[in-house]
Amino acid sequence: MVWGIDRSAGAVLSVDVGTQWVRLALTGLDGERLALWRERPASPSADGVLAALDAGFARVLGEAALDREAIAFVVVGSPGVVHPESGVLEHASNLPGWGEMATLAALRSRFGQALLVVKDVYLAALGEAQARRDTGQDDFVLFSIGRGVGAAVVRAGQTLAGARGLAGEIAFLPLAAPAGEVLTAGGPSARGALEEAASADAMLARAAEGGARFGTVAELMEAAREGSTEAEAVVDGEARLAAFALSAFTVVVDPPLIVLAGSVGLHGGAHFAEAVNRHLQSMLPFPVPRVEVSRAGEDAILDGGAEKALQLAWEKLSSSL
Repeated sequence: MVWGIDRSAGAVLSVDVGTQWVRLALTGLDGERLALWRERPASPSADGVLAALDAGFARVLGEAALDREAIAFVVVGSPGVVHPESGVLEHASNLPGWGEMATLAALRSRFGQALLVVKDVYLAALGEAQARRDTGQDDFVLFSIGRGVGAAVVRAGQTLAGARGLAGEIAFLPLAAPAGEVLTAGGPSARGALEEAASADAMLARAAEGGARFGTVAELMEAAREGSTEAEAVVDGEARLAAFALSAFTVVVDPPLIVLAGSVGLHGGAHFAEAVNRHLQSMLPFPVPRVEVSRAGEDAILDGGAEKALQLAWEKLSSSL
């Protein structure tokens, strides 16, 4: 007799909340991906994201021929900081209105108590750990650069959140200006100094200031690989900023591996990773970690969320037996 999991027994939902897209993945309790969808919010706001989430949720349920009652657990990857005990969202500066108690209440009204909201970069790190299981490499730092900047420390395949969920909130790393003053965030809702300087939109703005206009980071990175001196100067400057941030992780955590993720890391590829490694070596007097591009790719948050949701769903089902 062959035992298996009844497909009708239920599924879990993982959600990747972003300003440009809300992405959803429905996964069966056997780990099989049942449906994948992305929905563009009408506006980069909490209301816009919630509306896109509703539309996307209906879509994946329909595609998998399931109803809401079949969802055993939901994990949402969120920008900003998620307090590990209260679940309160803070510092989601790129998504107005998202970092409020009303957001958590709105999510609970949709999904009930079988819900966990996790900092998106932590889920990306879990997805990366899953993608690297065959290598035995379960200690690393994941550094994500896109519209936001964040990091996650992974030890033995698990992320380190810290006492208040702030571990890896590298966006707020202070920077020194040429005049010597220290640049920091302007307030609790402001972007951090590193994020202001190193985010994808900051890269595109620097390129435009130098007379080279690109619509996306992918176009900028491609131009650099093809030999554009203007694009290469921007990419090299970005690599130096990334190395500066990663030097802090290197001396504090001493990871064997640094994984680059987010739109900048993924589109930058090996070319960008090599530049980051070169600058990191120039900043420190000892051997530095390997620098590689994410293996999990753009689905890292969804994959990490699905794995976490499956774990929690099975714990919930086991406790009810």
